[in-house]
Amino acid sequence: MKSTLNALTTVILIAFGSPAASAQTDANGRSDEQLLRKLIQDNNEGKNVIKRTEDSIYVSGAFPRPLIGHAVEEALGSRKDRSNESRKGEVVRLVISQSGDMAEEFGNFTLSFDQPDKEHISFDGSYLRVWRKINGEWLEDAFFARPNEPEEKKKSDA
Repeated sequence: MKSTLNALTTVILIAFGSPAASAQTDANGRSDEQLLRKLIQDNNEGKNVIKRTEDSIYVSGAFPRPLIGHAVEEALGSRKDRSNESRKGEVVRLVISQSGDMAEEFGNFTLSFDQPDKEHISFDGSYLRVWRKINGEWLEDAFFARPNEPEEKKKSDA
């Protein structure tokens, strides 16, 4: 009986993961996925709520080289070359590691803004973000974004 119970427990742990790997919840009962989706939504609404790790990496076509650590905050915080900025994002995939301390997010976005000369810029892109949970708080550890190339119109054979 004991060996049958141990075997059943092993099967359950393999099928569903260990109890330690299950999603964590905060004091209000929100899961890690709900917490991350809320951060993402608030950020898309321009609230700038996402905090970064001390050695975070930021790669974007807006900068000639990757930014690391405090350079990310300095560069993003000092951007005065955009007004009327609008960001719209769509999460395509959000996966939290079994250990519950890392997550990956992939999505698409539309970014539009006015430059100082009043030229309006708008484009679609895709991004990959890596999250790290430190002391119970989800922080952005890496962010890679780029504009998408326009799709070529298919030539008709007729």
